[in-house]
Amino acid sequence: MKKHAILSLLMLGLVGCVGIEQYPTNSFTDETFWNYEDNCMAALYLAYNQYWNADMYFGNNILSDDVYGSRHSSNSTNTVTGLSTTSGGRFSDEWNQCYQELRTIHTALDNQNRMNIDESVKTRLVAELRLFRAFTYMRLTTWFGDVPFLTSNPTLPESKAVSRTSADEIKAFIHSELEEVSHILPKNTEIPTDENGRVTCGTAVALNARAYLLDNDFENCARECEKLINSTEYGTYALAADYAELFRSGHYGPESILTLEFAYEGGVEDIKRSWDTGSRVPQSIGSGGIVSFSPTQELVDCFRKTDGSVADDTDYENRDLRFYATIAYNGSTIEIPEAKSCKIIGSEGVGKGTYTCWTNPDDEAIAQQTDPALADSYNSTQDRTQTGYYNIKNYVANTVGAGGGSYKPLMEMRYADVLLMYAESMYETGRMSADVWNATIRPLRERAGFDEAYCAYPGDGQDLRQTIRDERRAELALEGRRCFDIRRWALMDNPSLKSTGAAYLTSQATGAPFLDDGSNIICPAPYNMKYWFPIPQSERDINSNLTQNPGW
Repeated sequence: MKKHAILSLLMLGLVGCVGIEQYPTNSFTDETFWNYEDNCMAALYLAYNQYWNADMYFGNNILSDDVYGSRHSSNSTNTVTGLSTTSGGRFSDEWNQCYQELRTIHTALDNQNRMNIDESVKTRLVAELRLFRAFTYMRLTTWFGDVPFLTSNPTLPESKAVSRTSADEIKAFIHSELEEVSHILPKNTEIPTDENGRVTCGTAVALNARAYLLDNDFENCARECEKLINSTEYGTYALAADYAELFRSGHYGPESILTLEFAYEGGVEDIKRSWDTGSRVPQSIGSGGIVSFSPTQELVDCFRKTDGSVADDTDYENRDLRFYATIAYNGSTIEIPEAKSCKIIGSEGVGKGTYTCWTNPDDEAIAQQTDPALADSYNSTQDRTQTGYYNIKNYVANTVGAGGGSYKPLMEMRYADVLLMYAESMYETGRMSADVWNATIRPLRERAGFDEAYCAYPGDGQDLRQTIRDERRAELALEGRRCFDIRRWALMDNPSLKSTGAAYLTSQATGAPFLDDGSNIICPAPYNMKYWFPIPQSERDINSNLTQNPGW
């Protein structure tokens, strides 16, 4: 997507309002606004800006057993540990962000007949808005179930009286919208490079597959995946050759389907819109006192040795290559963001080159004798790693500015996810075979560096369901998908979760064996993640027609 186009959405303004009940108050008021293509595109890019954000992309990991959150991410941490009330910030954030996005989309769609612009531009723009509306309703129905369903902006009195619509009705709308726009939007091979980041027909198909997967509707999910796997009608997609490079520079390659965009002019010297790396990377190169979350030992253990065997907790040699692109561990080598002027000693001098991250306090104490600025090790506080591990996925040092912000795009959806959805769907519908395996799981394992024997189809003698689920966990680790997967898998075992709102994640998270007695770190509070988000109390105080979800 054009960087200056992204900047225009920032200048257009932040609609500023939150909640269903408020009008947009500082944009789209001029009678001639829609006569100009630049204005119409600015409205579209505002929708791009609001449909998803880095805080949700990273923060949704906290709602799973892949990481443990800290006091610096209390809204999400309290949610996953069951300490939140109906006034919890995580719930209101999701609700408000979604309905703010819907207001932006509906403001544009309600005025589409006034758009005096080229018809082909308008047709594509409207289709993009409809896609993001479907994406937003997918967010709402997944977490809240029945929600107020609007296809245009309500009046203020209407917004304070609207009732919840059946999630099934809304999901039918989501599938219909995504199907329709998949025949309108261009293919990924048809857009110029200066439009990288804009959604395509392949995005619509992949999102439709995801929407079906969220409901464990494997028959329809497989059908949508096949459109991208067995045909080029909706674009051409393939796995990137190098997993690590995929998260460095592959965000516009053949694996990318949907990205979250940021903006810069001239590189790290002039970043206009960024995501914060400081709280999501090791502290010696991060913010020096804030850690949002720490990967668990359970996640680390899912990355096997290249011969397919399970590694010991701190055996970090000869692992699945995805491990090294995802986890910062004791003894790992990491690039230093030179623009931040870090004080640690790197391979090319102070604040330059690479450095060794020591998360074991004993090892770091030795290293501090020559480099006292090192500050990554576990010290039992929430300002450092709580598990002995840090996130490193999506961190690219030369995209980080002096303030710690990165302009690197984040992939919200990629082709590997399509392959995994297809593999799971084919298994669950009784159609898994060597051919399906060789088209889906095998190439993922080959890219991850596994031996031939572990890449081969295991046949029916193993627990293929768990095998596919474990592969999904490793491949998509720290990309925010795990929380949705364990939620829907729990529902398969316990259908009453929907009607009772009971907790579906109740395990205890652990970290590396770095305690004085050599035992594993035990995270502060056990998980107690309820199936439904509650309808925020602030919304129910305004609108008495909004009923509450079970379990709250």
